[in-house]
Amino acid sequence: MVELVLRAREKSDAAAIAALMNLPGVRFGTLRIPFISIAFAESWGMGPDQKTILAVRSEAVIGITMLMPGRERTAHAASMLIFVHDDHVGSGVGTALMTALLDVADNWLGLKRVALTVNADNERAIRLYRKFGFEVEGTLRGDVLRDCHFIDNLAMARLRFGRR
Repeated sequence: MVELVLRAREKSDAAAIAALMNLPGVRFGTLRIPFISIAFAESWGMGPDQKTILAVRSEAVIGITMLMPGRERTAHAASMLIFVHDDHVGSGVGTALMTALLDVADNWLGLKRVALTVNADNERAIRLYRKFGFEVEGTLRGDVLRDCHFIDNLAMARLRFGRR
C-alpha cells in the first residue's frame, strides 16, 4: 500500500477538499450539506489561527482534520473536526490524523481542552474519539437535521488540566 502522508493544507487543495466534503459518507456523518463549492473550500480551513492537516495517499486527499483554537479567556481550548474519505474509513487514516492533531494541541499549543460534536449514532467516530481520551459531556437533543429527521449530537471533550 502507498504510504500515507500528513501535511498542511494549501490553497491549491480546494478542489480536493470540496470533493471530500461532498462524499455521501462524509455528509452523513458530519454537519456538511451537499454541494460544497470549490469557492467555499478555497478559504475554508485557511484562517490564521486554524491548524489544518490533510491525509494524502497517491496525491489524493483522503482525510482532513482541523483545530480551531479559542481566544482570550478560552485560549486554553480548541474545537476540532475530522473527515475521512468514504473509501478509507477504518483504514487508520482517522487515527493518524487524530494523533497528529493532538500532538499539535498538546505539544505545540499547550491546549488543555479539545472539544467536538458528533452525531450520536456515529459509533465508529465515537470509538475513535474515546480511544484518544474524549469523553461525552452532554447530549444535544434534536440538534441535527439529517434525512428529514432530527437526531442527537454528543458534545465530547478531552481535558488535560493535570499536565504541564
